[in-house]
This record gives sequence, C-alpha cells and structure tokens, in this order.
Amino acid sequence: MSDGRQDRRPWRDVGRDVDDELTFHLEMRARDARAQGLDTDAARREAERRFGDLERIRREVRTIDEQVMRERGRQSMWRDLRQDVNYALRGLWRTPGFTAVALLTLAIGIGANTAIFSVVNAALLRPLSFTDPGELVFLWNRNTDGRPTPFGPGRMMDFRAQSTSFSGFAALSHISYTLTGRGDPETLPGASVSSTFFDVLGVRPLIGDTFHGGHADPNAVVLTYGLWVRRFGGDPSIVGRAITLNRRARTVVAVMPREFFWPFITGTPTAGAGPDLFVPGGPGDVPRVAIDEDRDVRDNRNAGYIRVVARLRPGVTERQADAEVRAIGARLSVQYPQDGGRTAMLVDARTQFFGTLERPLIVLAMAVVFVLAIACANVASLLLARGAARRRDLALRRALGATRLRIARQLLTEALVLSVAGAAAGAIFAWWSVRMLLRVAPDDVTALSVTLDWRVLIYAAAVAVFAGVAFGIAPALQCSRGDLTSALAEGSTRASGSRRSSRVRDWLVACQIAIAVLLVAGAALLVRSFASLTHVDTGIDTRNLLTFAINLTGRTAEYQSEQVRFYAALQERLLALPGVTAAGSAVTLPIGGDDFGTTYQVDGRPIPEPGQEPAGGYQVVMPGFFSAMGIRILEGRDVALTDTRNSQGVVLVNETLARQQWPAHSPIGKRVRISAEEPWLTVVGVTSDIRHLGPAVPPRPEIYQPASQRSFPFMAFVVRTAGDPYQMVPSIRHAVAELDPTLAIADVKTMDDHIAHAVARPRFVSALVTGFSVLALTLAVIGIYGLMGWSVAQQQREIAIRMALGAEKASVLALVLRKAAWLAGAGIAAGLAVTPIATRPMGALLFGVTPADPLSLAAAALALAFVTLFAAFVPAARAARIQPGTLVRS
Repeated sequence: MSDGRQDRRPWRDVGRDVDDELTFHLEMRARDARAQGLDTDAARREAERRFGDLERIRREVRTIDEQVMRERGRQSMWRDLRQDVNYALRGLWRTPGFTAVALLTLAIGIGANTAIFSVVNAALLRPLSFTDPGELVFLWNRNTDGRPTPFGPGRMMDFRAQSTSFSGFAALSHISYTLTGRGDPETLPGASVSSTFFDVLGVRPLIGDTFHGGHADPNAVVLTYGLWVRRFGGDPSIVGRAITLNRRARTVVAVMPREFFWPFITGTPTAGAGPDLFVPGGPGDVPRVAIDEDRDVRDNRNAGYIRVVARLRPGVTERQADAEVRAIGARLSVQYPQDGGRTAMLVDARTQFFGTLERPLIVLAMAVVFVLAIACANVASLLLARGAARRRDLALRRALGATRLRIARQLLTEALVLSVAGAAAGAIFAWWSVRMLLRVAPDDVTALSVTLDWRVLIYAAAVAVFAGVAFGIAPALQCSRGDLTSALAEGSTRASGSRRSSRVRDWLVACQIAIAVLLVAGAALLVRSFASLTHVDTGIDTRNLLTFAINLTGRTAEYQSEQVRFYAALQERLLALPGVTAAGSAVTLPIGGDDFGTTYQVDGRPIPEPGQEPAGGYQVVMPGFFSAMGIRILEGRDVALTDTRNSQGVVLVNETLARQQWPAHSPIGKRVRISAEEPWLTVVGVTSDIRHLGPAVPPRPEIYQPASQRSFPFMAFVVRTAGDPYQMVPSIRHAVAELDPTLAIADVKTMDDHIAHAVARPRFVSALVTGFSVLALTLAVIGIYGLMGWSVAQQQREIAIRMALGAEKASVLALVLRKAAWLAGAGIAAGLAVTPIATRPMGALLFGVTPADPLSLAAAALALAFVTLFAAFVPAARAARIQPGTLVRS
C-alpha cells in the first residue's frame, strides 16, 4: 500500500539540484570563453550574460516543480481514496455478519432521522406556496387575556385605512356551501375573500384567472385543485361554467394549482385542511357573513368573523409593522368603546400555519437524534471489536511503511463507506416510514405535502457523513495508535490494545444506556400524559352519540323563524326514528366544533371598564340538547320552544359561571346581558360543567341561550342511539331530504371520534416517542450483549484459570454480571441527571405530569437496569460453562 510520500520532495532538495545544474552550465560556458582568450573574470561574466537571469530561472523551476508536486499529490490522494474504498468494500463483503448488523443498525438510525426530517422540512423549512412568503403576516385582535380573535367588519376597515406598513391587505371569512345539481348534495368548506386576496398571496391559478383588487364578479367562484379533481374529474372546461352553491348559480373563474395550500385560519394555528372554494366578498369588499347575504355589514364592529392577511411593504420589518398595528388597535379601542379594550397583534405566515406543530416536531427530532446516537455507538463498538481482531494485519502494514495517519484514514474510510451504504438502506426505510407515519398521523400532519425532496436527501447525506465520522473516529484513532508492531510478536495480540479498546467500548455502552434512559423517560412522560388526558371527565356522555352539521340555504337561512321551524321539525323526525333515544342541537359542538365566546355583564354589579368584562363561552341550543349530550341540569329548567323572541329573554349558565358570580346564592332569577346594547336575560337554569375546548382545557364559564330567541343558519345536531350510531346515518339523511332535498349533512362523526381527534396529536407524539424508545432499548440490548460477549471472549483464559483454581460457576457468573451492573449504574445515573433538563421542552406537551415526574424516571431506570442484566446474562452463562482443561491446553 502506498503511503503517499515517495514523490513529496522538499524544495531545498530541488533547489540544491537546480543550483548544481546551473553551476555546471555556467562553468561549461565560462570554459568556452576562456578558450577564446578571455580571462577568468571576463569569462565568468560572459557565461552569465549568455545563460540569462539566474533568479528568474530558479523561480520558474520552483513554480514548475510545485505544480508538478501538487498534481502528483492530487493524483496520489485520489489513488489512495480509490484504494481505500475498494479495500473497505472487499473487507465488508468478507464479513457478511458484521456488515448486515451494522447496515441494519445504521439504516434504522438514519432512516428514522430522515423520515422525521421530511415532516420537519414540510412544516418548518420548505417555502410556502406563495410569492415571498416571508413578507406575509396575519392580523388579529388581541383580547385583554392575550387571546387572538377575528376582526369585526368596521374595525377591519379601520385597520385597512390607517395602516401604512403593508403593500397589500386582504380579508376572509369561513363559510360552508352546499353544492347541488351534480349528484348528491354535498356541504363544502369555503371562504369569502376580498378581491385582493390572491394578489396579496402572489399565487397564480392553474387554469383561468382569479379575483383582483377592485375587480371581482359577485357570482364568481375559485376552486381548489382537490375539489376540481374529486367533484369535476379534473375537467379544464369547468372554467366559465356555472355551478350551484347554496341555491345560487356561481361561475367558476379559476382552479388553483395542486401545491396551493391554505388551511382554516383560526386564532390557534392549525395546519389542517382548509376551504375547498373561494368566493368574493360583499359590499365594500368585505367578506360575507355566514348566511352569504349581500347586505352591508361595514358598520358592525364586533361581529368577529374576519381574518386578515397582509404583505409587508418593502423595507418594513415585522417588528415595525407589529408596533404600528398595536398602536392602531389601542387608538381604535379608545375611539370606539364597543371594541372592548382590544389591541391588535401580528403573526407571521409560517407560525400561523404550523405554529402548533413546531414543538411536537422538535421533540420527535430530538428523539430520533438520540436513536441515531445509540446506533452510532453500537457500530463504533462493533468496529472496535473488529479492529482488535485486525491488529496483526494493521501491525503488518505499519511494518511495511504505512504511517499511523494512513492507517487511521483507511479505517475512517471504511466507516464512511459503511455509513453511506447504511444511508442508502435508510432512505428506503425512510420512504416506507413516511408512508406508515402519514397513515396514523393527525390531520394537521397528513395535510402537509411530505415528500423526500432534495432537502431531505441532502440531510440524509449529511447525516450519513456525520454518522460515519462519529462512529468511525474512535475506532480509527484507537486502532492506529500505540506500538502496533508489537502485535506481530507471538501471543501478543490480546495484550496490546485490548484494554484500551475495552475502556472505549465500556464508555460507549454507558452512553447508550444514558441516552436510552432519556428516551424511555420521555416516552413514559408522554404516555402518562396521554393516559391522564384520555381519562379526563369531559362532562359529556359519549356513548352511542352521533353528531352531524346542517347548513341552511335559501329562504330557510334568511329568516330566524324559518331556521327554528326547520330545526324543530328535524329534531321531531329524528326522535321518531327507531333506535334514537334522544336528539338535540347547538350552534357549536363541544370538543371538535367551532367556538363562540362573549363578554357579559351581571345585573346589580358596577359596569366594568371596556376590556375588563368577564368572559365565557356562548352557545345557542335547542330543547333536548342537554339530555342528548348527557349534561345534567343541576337547578332550574331546560330551554323551551315557548321561549320566543316576544317573551322574556332567558339563559342557562353552567356551574362554573354560577360559582364565580353568585357563590353564596342561587343564580335562578338573576340577570345577565351580553353587552350594554343587548337586553337583560334571566337565568332559568344551571347546568353541569363540560370541557368545551377539549380534555386538556378546564371548564370555563358558559352561557346557553335558546335558539328560539336567537338562531343561526347552521347547527350541529347530536343524536343518541340504542346501537351503533353509524347505522343511523342513512335514516338521518332520508329525514333531512324529506324536509329539504337540497340540503346535505356534513361532518358525520361520533362524539368519541371528536374526542379522539382532540387528542390525536398527543397520541401521535407519545406513540412515536414510545416506538423510538423501544428501538433505543433494542439497540442498547444489542450493544450490551455484544460488549459482554466480546469481553467474555477476551477473558476466556483468565476465567478458565480461575475455574481451574476452584472458582465456582456462580462466582464466574457474578464476575460478568458485576461489570454489566457497573455499566448500567453509570449509564442510568448519567441519564437520570440529564433527563429533567433534556425533557424540559416537552413541558408544553404534557398534561397532568411534569418533566421531572419521579414515577417516569423510576420506570426508565428500572427498565434499563432490567434490560442491561438481561442482555448480559447470556454471555455470563456462556462464561460459566467454559471448560478450563480444554481451554488451558489449547
């Protein structure tokens, strides 16, 4: 093997040769000049004149020599690299068992990292499908409790007129539309947007042309790619044709491209699926209200349904724009007391879309990095054992002239070749893992376009190089240093270097155990948190409870008396269905539905300052809703259809609100009102608490108003059945069609489905981290087993002598297990020390436990102690079965 030194002559040798050559030529010319009759000095001068500038010649020769040396060096480097790679491939081919284990370990570690990074890339790194997405921001009202809420039309228009930080300003509202005339009616999620919406985003349609600022046909509609393919078969001639939405003909003017991604925009960021279609706003370019009327709503300041997206003006930073928005919000709240003391805030587009995914993805990324670290430690341990077995071979190379650096480079090249092969296998594993992951992921993850694009592949390549260096550097240094030539001596193979290799492998295994403790503890925390979440009493009886939504259209949607008449008639038909035991409806569905909130005033109390009013949830319900949901009426009565708009306004409150406002008295007969402009409402009942916002959010104050006194053109129905709720769906569709064949039921789910959806993300994260911890435990077991097996093989003679001198098998067994116990103790202690700090970022994901939960830490410690001793027992038992006579004679 070449050591790369034979052609690397120092300049002083070349310079001496050049000087000798120049001196020879000068002397020859000087001799010729003396032969022509010149004296010695004159002959010397004549020779120098004829020969030329000696210094210039020396510089040229030096430059040429340096170029030659560099070229030879490059050729030597590539020649050595090819030689090292070929040798590494031959060596891996000759040891299929070692190669298979190492490749499998690396494929799992690198593949898991690549799979999770592909999700991180889709959510946090890949540019959004808009022009200059970093300039896009969302504007929100900021309540006194810091919670972001949508704008009312009048307040939104004030921001649009007074802000100077934006080059574009657009607004939207969420509206459901019922598509009819093409097969069965279907309720579609949609959005009403200002005409500037697509201009602000900077996106072009796949076909057709979208709305533009100042120009939008009131009857136009833009379709998303998904809806276009699913309902219209991807027919390009759909542009220019009319479709019927909410009994109104609208002309399709454009179809958005496949990569256009726009989720539902809520105060809590979400990456879930968004609108299927977009329609232009109403008068004043203001997004329409839910009933899709063309009425002018610009004077309304408090109907908070409008979301605002804007593009920063060139040269304006997000901080500057945020300061201006806050100032405008504060100024408007002083000018308009009905604004309720709100200010305003900005949220950048990526945070708005994927903000709630950031922390879970960081936790998952940390978990797979730890799995990769354990995999690298395993492979490093394997390479150390392999290097110990090759010491005679390496010593022979040293004896033939190879330097320690050359040997270390050869060993490191082998590690890199192994890691690159592992990355190739890991890419296949990652592709499979991503497909499996998306099948079990929550909606906000499956809505992402998760692919193995060039960023992911570059990441995989970088991980491969890093892993190769990480697990290859220690064996390369360990096997290349020391007096390797002594290994050529008979019987010295074990004596030289094995003790150092053993210490390094001990350290690697202890690190594996420490990292495994961290992962197992993290998994235990998430599992305990998820278990606590699923055992929370939501206040709802979810058994056999089916839910669905109805969105009214036409005349039925325009008049509240018609809305209530339809809801009452539908509930009557539902109750008449065989197998239905209860039915009711509410404007928003707890745990999985929308959320209406309100401030309120209490009769007999001082009127609070704007922004200081008590707040709570707001519901509009039909009779039967509480009994169908399993919500108890603790005091008073239920709402009734006799509570009309012409009678005294009434409400029910939950026990949390009653306890806060009338702790020592019955709330029955007390009065509250929503605002100073609204009439007083008499409390006629108190209900038990429910967790409207999900299992993780404690009960809040709730106000329930009868739909017969204030209704909406959309309603969520709940139906309790005697058997499987889904078997009632055809009958329910038929009941709706009998009342109005143009209506469709939407979002058909059981209440158990809604709760499962509410806890889908913590379930997903806890399941993945648990899987990674099991993987880490498996790799740790392999590492410990390998170390103890290697250690027993190295100590066979010592163990045989001990047994020949009378040692019992139990003492030999204890000897091996003692070392395993020491490694487990060191690793567990280190893991327990860092776990409370390392798991601190998980705090926001936990429910009912803290990052320093002692039960989770104890479970992790016991698990690692058990698997360590379990992995060490087989090698220990093998050591106890050694036949001393046979081994000593050999």
